[in-house]
Amino acid sequence: MPLAALLLVSDRALTAPETPRQRLVVRRPLVVLTGAMAAPLIIDQVSASLQVSDADLRAWASGRRVFVSSLITDMPAERAAARSSIETLGATPVMFEDDLGAQDVAADRAYLAGVRSSDVYVGLFGERYGVRMPDGYSATHAEFLEAEKRGLRLCLFVSGEGTGEMDGSQRDLIASARNSYTTGSWTDPADLADRIGRRLRDIAAQELAPWVRVGRTVFRATQIDNDGHTITVAANVRSNTVHAELERLREFRASDVPFAAPHFARRVQVAGLTSRSLSVTTHHDTLSLTIQERQGTPMRYSMNDMSADEIARRTLADGLFGTSTLGETHFLPAAVDPLEPIRGLGLDDAIVRPVARLLVTEHLMTTEDASTLDAFVLGPERQGQRQLRVTWTPGRPFMDAQDPEPVTVAGAVRGI
Repeated sequence: MPLAALLLVSDRALTAPETPRQRLVVRRPLVVLTGAMAAPLIIDQVSASLQVSDADLRAWASGRRVFVSSLITDMPAERAAARSSIETLGATPVMFEDDLGAQDVAADRAYLAGVRSSDVYVGLFGERYGVRMPDGYSATHAEFLEAEKRGLRLCLFVSGEGTGEMDGSQRDLIASARNSYTTGSWTDPADLADRIGRRLRDIAAQELAPWVRVGRTVFRATQIDNDGHTITVAANVRSNTVHAELERLREFRASDVPFAAPHFARRVQVAGLTSRSLSVTTHHDTLSLTIQERQGTPMRYSMNDMSADEIARRTLADGLFGTSTLGETHFLPAAVDPLEPIRGLGLDDAIVRPVARLLVTEHLMTTEDASTLDAFVLGPERQGQRQLRVTWTPGRPFMDAQDPEPVTVAGAVRGI
């Protein structure tokens, strides 16, 4: 079991035998290496249940496009329920029969154009697979694959599994989707409308209050401002332990502190913290962080016919999945496991997915292996492992370089 698993739960420390090594780890909480934590994370787990107000929800939904995918003729009542649920929240439903069917383009192109113009994908999978298009997939299957490729937020629902009449191809589609995603079900159109509404609320809460890391602490922010020199983070912290650690960072004006948000990571100095207690256990904290200048540029090189991007891909894949694709050449970097700090902690799905993404983002951005994280899919836990797929776009080494091709690692991770 990883050392972090022995020393940390959300905002309560587990009691472990005190060896000299463990005491040293606890006393050096700010020395944090990518892939190897020198001190355990402190996670504000209570904030996982954070909900958004109706006003914030409608503000988020305004301008959001939600694509509804299903066999049209098989599910007229369900599609009407989905439309009603989406419109009630203030978002725009994108449905082939209303928005895409009158275009002067081929039907398969019109389907996928609707997915590409959307932010969220709602897939309703019933008993039938549907007619295969020229590419060999049914329209629903092709839409699902396109939504995955484009990184849309997904809401997947399945009906009709207990009848024994489901098409084999449909079973295969659902089984493939469940390797990476959790699916829901519904009993009737009203129940489906309610479930879609709740799922969209969850997505809104995740996007309006993203998880961030500051030093050892991991919590949800209500606002992040970044002008390139200073980062301001506002949060309603619901863990007294996390709040106390933030106060400690302020007291020592800690420097060389890791900061990570879903799309950005740098080393920072804690310049200030203002706090207002909202209750005995809730603190409205506003952190001011100064971005520190990079000390040199991380070395990136090619070797043994492997490009720098391929070396970075294998370094991460070997660390995440326990493989050895890099070989044992002394000149190549060692495998890196950004998820080591959370392995063995048994975190809930609502926490493990965003925190795992945060740690992988931190690794890729800190090493400058990535300019953007394009997709992060962590599947449900099955027999002690989860399927993980990460796609990123490498940075360009100079301004007039060609745009690099995206890089992907995929495999099974254990212990999270």
